[in-house]
Amino acid sequence: MIEKGDRMAGFFIRKNQRFKESVPVQYRGRSIVGEGIIKDLSLSGGHIKGKTPVSEGMVLELHVMLPGESQPLLIDRATVQWVRGLEFGVELKPPPQVAERLAKLVALLTKTLHGSLPSG
Repeated sequence: MIEKGDRMAGFFIRKNQRFKESVPVQYRGRSIVGEGIIKDLSLSGGHIKGKTPVSEGMVLELHVMLPGESQPLLIDRATVQWVRGLEFGVELKPPPQVAERLAKLVALLTKTLHGSLPSG
C-alpha cells in the first residue's frame, strides 16, 4: 500500500485530493494579518501567495473563501512549512468537523471544475 509521501517511479503520490484553483485567503498569526491567494488546497495543506511575510514554523489561522460558499472556511491551525519570499506552504490540521467540510468542498469543487478525473 502506498502512503502519503511515498515515491513511486519518480512520481510523488498524494493522499488527499487537491483543489488546484486559486481562491482568496486571509491569514492571521501572533503579530501579523495578511491576505493573498491559496492554491493546491487539500485536507493536509496548501500553497499561499501572500502580501505579508511569514516565517517557517509560524502557526496561522486561515479564512478561505471557496467558490459557492457564503461563509469563509475557518482553519484555526495552519503551520508554515516553507517560505520563498511572499510564497509559503502550510500544513493543515483542522478539527474533524472542519476537515469533513473541507474534504467535501474540495471533492465537489474538483469534480465541478475539472470533471470526474481524479486529482493527484
